[in-house]
Amino acid sequence: MSFAYITEEGAFIRKRGGNFTVGRNEEYVMEIPAETLEGLTLIDTVQVSSRAMVELLRLGIPVTWLSRTGYFFGRLESTRHVNVFRQERQILLRDSFFYLAMARKVIAAKAHNQFILLRRYNRSASLSEVRTAMAEITALSKHIPRCETNTQLMGYEGAIAKVYFRALGLLVPEAFAFVKRSRRPPMDPFNTMLSFGYTLLMYDLYTVVNNEGLHPYFGFLHALKNRHPALASDLMEEWRPVLVDAMVLSLVHHHEMRPEHFAPSEEEERPEIFLTREGRAIFLRAYEKKMRATSLYGGGRRSYRASLGHQGRQYAQALMDGETLIKGYLINSGDAGATVTAASISVIVQDDAGNVFWQDSGDFANVGVYVPAGGSHGHVFHIHNPNCRAYNGTIRWHVDNHIRFS
Repeated sequence: MSFAYITEEGAFIRKRGGNFTVGRNEEYVMEIPAETLEGLTLIDTVQVSSRAMVELLRLGIPVTWLSRTGYFFGRLESTRHVNVFRQERQILLRDSFFYLAMARKVIAAKAHNQFILLRRYNRSASLSEVRTAMAEITALSKHIPRCETNTQLMGYEGAIAKVYFRALGLLVPEAFAFVKRSRRPPMDPFNTMLSFGYTLLMYDLYTVVNNEGLHPYFGFLHALKNRHPALASDLMEEWRPVLVDAMVLSLVHHHEMRPEHFAPSEEEERPEIFLTREGRAIFLRAYEKKMRATSLYGGGRRSYRASLGHQGRQYAQALMDGETLIKGYLINSGDAGATVTAASISVIVQDDAGNVFWQDSGDFANVGVYVPAGGSHGHVFHIHNPNCRAYNGTIRWHVDNHIRFS
């Protein structure tokens, strides 16, 4: 299976027999067997015949249009994968603990991957400034499990990113050195490559999300915003250092990308740096090679692109899993304030006939809730279980709990 990138201005795509043909100036350049094509990305002005469009829709092959600077124009995609029940669940779970828990995991994974990348490249550079940055990332990451809102999480994510990119700029060759992350527009060659790579990765994950029947604009981390596919952006976060940042570092350290592969914009009111045609071709080949490389993500050996699909399936499954919510108060009857460090909860639910309808239990570490002396603190324990069933009748319930204070 393959992903194709058509970058020649004035190129055309047509359907002929069982193949998609690509040409320019009325000359055919290549043929792509329809059964092997998984996705198509078109850059600049590429014409697609109506017959080819219909076949792409019939086969469920997404087409993404980008400008030469990586600006997203739009997509052609089938709606045959839409799952309204999963999309309904996405909306119903807004502001839920499930979303907060997912957001914590993603930001923690991103920070970990950023740390690992800095450590790998600093083994040979041995810069004290990078070691200091790694220590800062470690310290800031400790706050992530205790964040109670996405706003708090994004605050720490932003603080870690600032430290990370400052250190990353010290690990690149002098010709590609940069001080901070710049976007919309990117102001230097390294940031240009990061932005272009993130765009490609974003729409690879957009395809993953669509294939699982999910709505790409309803995420669990980023705030709702018009024209921003929040879920694809959320799932992308932990992959940025692994796939794009690492690839760009490799390109500049191995001198595959050179300063002449970049050019300034001709628009005075919008200064930016963009890839030349040759630079874009080198970058796209490297990106596709990276996506086909082997990963051990999720406990199995698969390509990075297959790992993205695995991540999407896991998220869709978790989204539909059941959840038991135990709401109550943590009460401290002592004469000194204390912090709840851990808890074990078991719950038995009976229907109105006295039959046991549901029972579940959960162990919770790192609760981290402070309860003042003689006071109480409202808290909700969430137990995820895929076998949880809905019930609307009268219930009786009993909870046993073992709470540990410190």
